[in-house]
Amino acid sequence: MNTLKNHFIISLPHVKDPLFEKTVIFICEHDKRGAMGLIINKEINKKDIAFSNQENEKELIKVLNKSSLFIGGPVLTDRIIFLHTIKKITESISINKEVSVSNDLKILKSIVSTSNHKYKLFLGHSGWSEGQLEREIENGDWLIQKSINSLIFEKQIDRIWDTATNSLGIEINDISNITGQS
Repeated sequence: MNTLKNHFIISLPHVKDPLFEKTVIFICEHDKRGAMGLIINKEINKKDIAFSNQENEKELIKVLNKSSLFIGGPVLTDRIIFLHTIKKITESISINKEVSVSNDLKILKSIVSTSNHKYKLFLGHSGWSEGQLEREIENGDWLIQKSINSLIFEKQIDRIWDTATNSLGIEINDISNITGQS
């Protein structure tokens, strides 16, 4: 399988895990060692998050007061990671021509203080070991779609999964709700 970097994987209706049900994940990295992505449509209630009084966390709280926060996945859920549209920043990893990923708080503060860049904040990420994502796709748990930046940053959160599935030109409810594995 070619790389899925810069693609969405879209959960199918039979996926009932509360974290991954009706989920769209933006794949940030995918190679023979595994994959890493961010759930773009599961917002977190920030009131449920407790931070200590470390200086960096005080700065982060200021940022969070201006931003929505999403659960990126079940891995390293104590760490902030974000997608953004600032080009050519060495502390970021480019995913496509317009979108990069970083966890550098200085970059985040800079982005939040300007209004001409888009960004999205996540706690944690989704991760797959070698061959795991490929097996889940073969099992029929995920649909694959080339990413669309507007879906990441501009679409209403509660419409992302529907928009992603509808853009494939299929009726998602017509797909069997039985996985490929027994």
